[in-house]
Amino acid sequence: MTPHRCICYTTDTGYLFPTFVSAIQARTHTPSELADIAIFCIGISSEQEKHFSAACASEDIRLLPVASDKLEGANAMLARLFLDRLVPDEYHDLLYIDGDTQIKNLLTPLLLAEVPAGRFLAATDPLSFSLQSSDYKSKRLTSYFSAIGLNPDRHKEYFNSGVLRINRAGWDATGREAWALYKTLRGQSRYPDQDALNLVAMDRRIPMSLTWNFPVFLRNAGLEPEIAPRIIHYMGNPKPWHGQFAPWSFSEYETYLQAIRRYPELAPYIPNIPWLKKLKYSAQQSYKKVLETATWGSQSFRGGILRYERSLLQSSTATP
Repeated sequence: MTPHRCICYTTDTGYLFPTFVSAIQARTHTPSELADIAIFCIGISSEQEKHFSAACASEDIRLLPVASDKLEGANAMLARLFLDRLVPDEYHDLLYIDGDTQIKNLLTPLLLAEVPAGRFLAATDPLSFSLQSSDYKSKRLTSYFSAIGLNPDRHKEYFNSGVLRINRAGWDATGREAWALYKTLRGQSRYPDQDALNLVAMDRRIPMSLTWNFPVFLRNAGLEPEIAPRIIHYMGNPKPWHGQFAPWSFSEYETYLQAIRRYPELAPYIPNIPWLKKLKYSAQQSYKKVLETATWGSQSFRGGILRYERSLLQSSTATP
């Protein structure tokens, strides 16, 4: 019997290899009878499809090419807004995951979470937690949110779109409205799909634990033991497939090397960076570690994040 749940990734060929690695981990941490896993790839060539289709088939992952007309000219970042068009009809419950993630534990509780029609689960973005201070960066962020039309009373509810647990019923309307709004914001938005979703669908979002969308830099605040993340999100640059950089370990970089050893035909598709940029990233990440340990590790930031997590446990709409 085909599961009615689907773990979905959307990507272009530039991110296809790291997305494949995340999907392998999702398959490892998801019983096959509970959910299928699908990668929707935009602009894949016949040669790339041949290599990745074989690798995906051996890992029990579906690789589904996406024609450009399905997305009305949108890029891979915005493809999550079109999931209702892309995902086969047999899937009713969707778990969207960004490709710059690693899956560390079972996804079963999130897949089994009850999500009402027209609603979705998403974790609050770390930007929102930073608004608890009154420094220059917080003021700039407040000005930005207001400039794109987000009500000041809702700034601290701004959510991240990197992991979304979706009831498919209603996502067509949500995605369509967000796409229409994005087109009016074009050139003004820093976080294209995320800003649009927050502006049109904040009232449809149910808060979700950072367990399911843990920004890797929060390790610098010592929050990992309290939150026990199952999905690590490598926001910003560098990425773990670029090498070992703080705050992640060699094992997280090694994950991509292991995939290449298993599927050597995919080696040309691993994104690389020049050595000079690696040196720059190494210095940058060391500096960030010191800065973020002081900033995110402060009582006000840590306290705000942990209060958010506790509030989910006490809420009648608590998420796993």
